[in-house]
This record gives sequence, C-alpha cells and structure tokens, in this order.
Amino acid sequence: MPREEMSPVAVNQTWEEHVKKENRVIKLRSEFKISSPAKLSIYPEKPNNTVPNMNVSEESVLRATQTLKSMSTLRDGDTSPADRFALPITANMEYGFFSARPVVPVNTMFSHGSTKADVTTYANEYVRTAGTGPYNNKDAGKA
Repeated sequence: MPREEMSPVAVNQTWEEHVKKENRVIKLRSEFKISSPAKLSIYPEKPNNTVPNMNVSEESVLRATQTLKSMSTLRDGDTSPADRFALPITANMEYGFFSARPVVPVNTMFSHGSTKADVTTYANEYVRTAGTGPYNNKDAGKA
C-alpha cells in the first residue's frame, strides 16, 4: 500500500515495527581486531609531505621565478597607474590620469609633514648610548 493512502497512525506503526526489527539485530561491537599490527598506521601522512629534490638546476629555478612573476597580481604594485597603463582602464582612472602635477596645490597651512617630538629624540638617543630605555624601572633598585 502506498504511503499516501496510509493513515498517520498506520505510518507511525510501520515505522515503529521497522525500528524494533533493527534494534533486535543490532549489536554493539566493543572489541577491535586487526590481522597484523604492522599494517596499522598510527599517524597519517602530512598533506605537505614531500621528498626534496636537491638536484635543481639554476635554469629551472629561473624559469619558475619568471612564471611566478608573470602570474603575480602584485608585480606592478609599486608603480602608479599612469606608469602601468597607456590609457585609463576604468572611468575613475580618467580623473587625473594625464596630470603629472596635483590638481590642487599643497597648502602649507594644512600640510605640516612629520617631525619627532623632543621627548622621542631624547629617548632614542638615550637608548643608543645607554643600551636601555630611560623609562625602564626593572633595575632601579639595584644601584
């Protein structure tokens, strides 16, 4: 009889009989047997396990390096887009692409550069001459 034609009670009864039958024949095996302990691998192989080949020629290393450089996306990371491309590729690259100088000149009122504070200069010089920082209190009680 198809399941669609069975009542919910009949479906539940069929499932209960199935579970009881399975529980009668199932047995928990607590003992482990192996024919030969030598066949038992205790530790699996590492996924990166390789045998290094020490006879690598300089030519093959050079070819591999060139291949990696050609496939790398960072090969032009230190150059500006104007040096990398002949023409702008995207619409955003068009802004300032052909301009060698900044569009807005640098205002000295807001551009101060980076300078060291007097305390930082003193601490750096102290560490260079004494070998320890001026604010190191580890050896303060030993003097």
